[in-house]
Amino acid sequence: MTTGSRRGTASSGAGARANRRPIARRVLRDEIKEYLIEAILQGTFKPGDRIVETRIAQELGVSQAPVREALRDLEMLGVVVSSPFRGAHVREFTDEELVEIYPIRAAIEGVAARAAADRITAQQILQLEEQIDRMREASIDGDEATAIEADVAFHRIIVEASGNRLLQQFWTSLSLATTTYLTFTAVKRALGGLAERHEPVLEALRARDPDLAEQVMRRHIEEPGRWVLQALKGVQAEEAAR
Repeated sequence: MTTGSRRGTASSGAGARANRRPIARRVLRDEIKEYLIEAILQGTFKPGDRIVETRIAQELGVSQAPVREALRDLEMLGVVVSSPFRGAHVREFTDEELVEIYPIRAAIEGVAARAAADRITAQQILQLEEQIDRMREASIDGDEATAIEADVAFHRIIVEASGNRLLQQFWTSLSLATTTYLTFTAVKRALGGLAERHEPVLEALRARDPDLAEQVMRRHIEEPGRWVLQALKGVQAEEAAR
């Protein structure tokens, strides 16, 4: 190898390294994205709320660049919308969109439950039990926010137990879409039975029965979808009667 070729190789290698984004920055972006996802799921940011880059950067003690990148990731997931005048804000889903989303989420979480039945660990089973206990306590206290937080955590554990990273990405987007003020209303409607409705899913996973796990999970997700559909039909009937 000649000196010139060595020099060219070294130069191209240095250029490639220079074009790579620092690992720490990528990790920071992912952490900010997870922070924003949790804030949306917990209702800190509601549909239509603006997410101001400078404010998030100040809260987390970071620069605006990774916040902007995290918001771009959420925009690709279809959860955040950016516009020239409003900036970034949480996407507002219509009733019709939610009705369409629930069957898709039921199918995805059914697949997740089937896969998780073979892969779930004893530790993850314990975590599911803890979330059901939280739901039960929250229903006694009338604490809707904690109930929803435990509900989301329960489903996330199962999706993560599936071991399917692509499925996890789809689930995040759909879960964020359905965890809106409409879903809060659905939880409020039957808060007392929230823990009990999760028990069949847990039992199927304990039994490590993939067919049963998929079946009960699909049924579990389809139920709130029917609530949204009923609410939509009620609104349409009222409008038609006017």
